[in-house]
Amino acid sequence: MNCAYELGGASRSLSIFQAPVLFNYYLNADTYRFLWLRSFHRPVLLTLRQGATGATLRTQFLSKFPLILHLSSPDPDEPGISRKEAARRAAFAKVLAADARWQEQVAESKRPAVLVTAEETTTPILPEQWQHFEALLNKARFEQMAPCQPTYIIDGASWLLESHRSDGYHMVLRHSPSATDAFRAACEYLLDLSSARREERY
Repeated sequence: MNCAYELGGASRSLSIFQAPVLFNYYLNADTYRFLWLRSFHRPVLLTLRQGATGATLRTQFLSKFPLILHLSSPDPDEPGISRKEAARRAAFAKVLAADARWQEQVAESKRPAVLVTAEETTTPILPEQWQHFEALLNKARFEQMAPCQPTYIIDGASWLLESHRSDGYHMVLRHSPSATDAFRAACEYLLDLSSARREERY
């Protein structure tokens, strides 16, 4: 197993965030980007950027996790199923059709995830804060970490941190790192500086 599923979810989310591709070529500004994809809460994107006039931390939210599949009732007309199974599915579909909560869930699953622009913030970052973040990365040996660790766990959260600097690009994806993990500590430092600091962590 590889990390294709989680990386696919990250790619879809970054596209909705309208975030630039960082691994192709240098964009003339050192940038760290943290994408936080939680199973039960909305995605968060933090972009730490060193510009000509100083460093900033941009915080963005999506309305929900971008789903690939939408909820639906079993198809009673599916080719190859028995009459008994078709009848069972038809009866079940009637039950679901009468369930208002289920219909709300189906409708919500079909609504696309969108960027919540009203909650976007940009915070100035002091030089010592930038230096402290990079010290945390060094403690975690971020540049030596493998980009991906495959996992069979579906729920929880994906923590994806990208480094885009003049000397190269590196990314690390981890699934719900432990509270004592040095990589998590670096990501949480960005969270603590951001307007997402009160979001539930896991």
